[in-house]
Amino acid sequence: MARLCFTLVILALALLVSQGESQTCTSQTFENKNVYANCTDLPHLNAYLHWTYNSTDSTLAIAFIAPPPNPEGWVSWSINPESPTMISSQALLAFKNNDNITINTYNVSSYNPAEWGTKLLYDVWDLSAEESNGNIIIFAKWKFLEKIEKVNHVWQVGPGIVEGLPLKHAMNPENKDSKGILQLVGI
Repeated sequence: MARLCFTLVILALALLVSQGESQTCTSQTFENKNVYANCTDLPHLNAYLHWTYNSTDSTLAIAFIAPPPNPEGWVSWSINPESPTMISSQALLAFKNNDNITINTYNVSSYNPAEWGTKLLYDVWDLSAEESNGNIIIFAKWKFLEKIEKVNHVWQVGPGIVEGLPLKHAMNPENKDSKGILQLVGI
């Protein structure tokens, strides 16, 4: 009897794990009812990106979803006009501040957050963030200076904010590999 109970517990745990891992961006919806033409299960940090690119006016609407590493943590999604790296990224960074989600913009010019500016190279509007099921979701619209087909993007999560500045993220392979090229047309 004890062996049967142990087997049932193992099967139940396996079912719970597989259900948690099976969530994909196609199953996600938003409280604000935004709908996007495309979505991607990003390969690192349990993150997702929803987006619609309008090639007529060179605008990109996004919803980025990721769990912060702890309740005081932050999440970030950015575009880098030069390469898929942190330096030169145009970042949207959100964190929980008391019971509200705060979102800031950063022009990541160095590894020292105190040196970052808040003015981005691109116009960004409809900027908002919310918390849902342990995730922070960033919503934004970006305006590019010209028509593009792809963008370098970087996403990240970090442990918290001190004196208004984000603390350094972990340097695990998953953090270091959270970057890529987002193909906007021809997909």
